Amino acid sequence: MTKRFLKAITLCTAVILAAPTFSLAGGSVGYGDISIYKNDVLTTKMTGQNPVEDGSLLVCDGKCMFKSEGVSLVALDGSKIAIAGEPEIFKLYVREGSVDYVINNNSRKIAFYTPQGTYTAAEVIFNASTSPVVKGNVLVGDDGKTEITVTEGRMVFATAEGMKTVDANNKIVLAQLPVDKKGLGLEALVAGGLVITEAVVTAIDINNFNDKKPQQLAADTTPSASPSN
Repeated sequence: MTKRFLKAITLCTAVILAAPTFSLAGGSVGYGDISIYKNDVLTTKMTGQNPVEDGSLLVCDGKCMFKSEGVSLVALDGSKIAIAGEPEIFKLYVREGSVDYVINNNSRKIAFYTPQGTYTAAEVIFNASTSPVVKGNVLVGDDGKTEITVTEGRMVFATAEGMKTVDANNKIVLAQLPVDKKGLGLEALVAGGLVITEAVVTAIDINNFNDKKPQQLAADTTPSASPSN
């Protein structure tokens, strides 16, 4: 398992170095066999290297990779994700599966969305004595629990309890909302919105990552995120 994880991280790092420059100009680019869904309806199947639309559900048919400016991802076979890149934040929604990430630009935050609808944003902190990258993994288990692991570098997460620092070889487990075991689909989140696990609680539509003015929710709806070793 460890060898497979390290191999995936190596591949992800290689994508950072080798990806063509047009990928940055066009937003995010996918590599591999990827099925594209909108409103849970299959709309396109891509093979090879292609731009991907922000907010679409991306299902990997085999291992696939994604690159946005300063961020590269490797998702395992069957993983279901959505991504969106904005100038100040990169947004990653993982409905199912395992995604390794490599971040080599700390000029913007990275936000993690979960199947249950919780969301947390993190500041990226590089280790100045080593290479300027942050590496880790996002894993959504069969029970819907989301674990965000940091394997290199450091990330500072905004949660309901305040700022939480996660160092290398540690993880944070995002709290789950009381929902159906199957979790929330993208179409369900349109109506209910997402809950942000920060001191200021906010509803965000997963199908509209670019929503600049989300609706405020009552403070008692705040979920929590707790770090664990």
